[in-house]
Amino acid sequence: MSISFNHFGNKKNQSIVFLHGWQQNKNSFNQLIPFLYKKYNLYFLDLPGFGHSPKPPNSATSFDYANILYKWITEQKIKKPVLIGHSFGGKIASIITSTHPKKIHKLILIASSGITHPKFWYSLNQYIPTFIKKFIKPLLFSQDYKQAKNLLPIFKNIVKEDIKPIFEKITNLTLIIWGKNDKELPTKDAQQIHQLIPQSKIKIIKNTNHFPFWQKPKKIALIIDRFIQHE
Repeated sequence: MSISFNHFGNKKNQSIVFLHGWQQNKNSFNQLIPFLYKKYNLYFLDLPGFGHSPKPPNSATSFDYANILYKWITEQKIKKPVLIGHSFGGKIASIITSTHPKKIHKLILIASSGITHPKFWYSLNQYIPTFIKKFIKPLLFSQDYKQAKNLLPIFKNIVKEDIKPIFEKITNLTLIIWGKNDKELPTKDAQQIHQLIPQSKIKIIKNTNHFPFWQKPKKIALIIDRFIQHE
């Protein structure tokens, strides 16, 4: 599968691969570029079905996404990258890291999904079409809205997945970053993931929500840099 991506920085430097969240794209992390590109080799991907990357089959799961993206990393000959995943991207990054620990340097999870909330997702599953029309459509361009509808079968697959066993298998050094005011995924998820991943550290960022790298990009970039360089 052809994956659309943006590249910034020098390929001689430590590589970082960024995986965005659901209904986002490779531009989601743009605010971080000015603070990282001089020191790192940066790759920002469009996950399959988003941006300019082709859609996977309707039966696709997070594990299929992980396989596709790990294959892309190997095809690009990116050696020992740091994986940074936000929300859904965090789940994918976790699966890749747990499956190929020796091929990944470090893992950074930003408001990662992966801990299921059965009652919430059951309720959402009953009203997904209404949910998209009422709350998501006004925020998106028509093309993005069409994408959201087309990806609905995959969305239903991934929200059922609980990857606690995957978190437990991660042996790489891991940093968990979370917005204190995250309304999408509660900070208790961050604490639970922290407990599951043996070699993990956690940073709760005050006055930020589900997108701390939008609200405090310089601070998040500094945290990322310190973790990669010194921890």
